[in-house]
Amino acid sequence: MKIKINWKMYAAFFIIIGGLYYITRSWLITSGIMVILLLIDGFLREYENKKRGEQQAKDILERLNRDEEKLDKDEK
Repeated sequence: MKIKINWKMYAAFFIIIGGLYYITRSWLITSGIMVILLLIDGFLREYENKKRGEQQAKDILERLNRDEEKLDKDEK
């Protein structure tokens, strides 16, 4: 199984970590801020996937309803 690695995301995280360390001069504060940022990122991704799934389900239901209406019209 091949794992996809998003190198741009890792590069952005290392730049952010470097900048935070430069500002705070503390690994503990830097790691705490990064944990908070990663949690926020995870929640936003989960929310986006949930919304995308709801939209896909709505589209599927609309298509099924249209197909049923076509079949009803054809039967008459």
